[in-house]
Amino acid sequence: MKSWMMATFIVSQSQIEAFTMKSSTSSPFKLQMTNSPNDDTDSLPSYNQICRRSLLQTSFNLLLPLPSFAKCTDIESCREIGERKIEKDRIENPITKLTNGVQYKILQTGLGESIVSESSSVELIFSVSTLSGGYMYSRGFGFEKIDIGNGKLVKDSGLDSIVIKMGQQNVPIGIEKTLVGMKKGERRRVELPPNQGLITSNWQPEPTTRRGKAGLEGYKRMVEGTAGTPAFPAATIWDIEVLRIKK
Repeated sequence: MKSWMMATFIVSQSQIEAFTMKSSTSSPFKLQMTNSPNDDTDSLPSYNQICRRSLLQTSFNLLLPLPSFAKCTDIESCREIGERKIEKDRIENPITKLTNGVQYKILQTGLGESIVSESSSVELIFSVSTLSGGYMYSRGFGFEKIDIGNGKLVKDSGLDSIVIKMGQQNVPIGIEKTLVGMKKGERRRVELPPNQGLITSNWQPEPTTRRGKAGLEGYKRMVEGTAGTPAFPAATIWDIEVLRIKK
């Protein structure tokens, strides 16, 4: 059910005249008209007429109805709205499950006929996060900064990427599986269990920043365990986008 908001604004003739007199004497922004010899000065509106029209137009605009957007008002309605959004996304963009627990969703469709094969060379950008959404490191997504000379740091979006050869374990095996069939410009979000993740590529690709390296070390300790802490099978979330494909 649509609801509408109505605002009213009433301006009297005396208020208009008072406003125009005050504006013409005290305003620091005065309207000046310079007439050329060809101007018909009788047809030009006066300063008072312009102010009067502006106020009347404001009154009219404020009388127009403004649509209000439905919002949840309690926990139950919020839950229902959230569930509908999740269901809509599930139908429009289903999760694809691969072997050994790897699964992905397409975030952005690709272009062209060429697709990644098991023998392709691929240029790509990526971002790695924990399953709970904690950022770890990335290349080319604009989340990191790189030095372009003279000590100037800029975001790496469009300036950084990696090139891998499929089958050579330059990236986790689960990422290689996900890359197969991707097109140029396509972006996928991948969930990798540890046995399909960075362990399988000897912790490649490595981060390039201090923060990224610290995040990776923390993740290593989590999945491998320490003297006082048992190993925990923590998954990672990867966003990957193909930039170029070479057979």
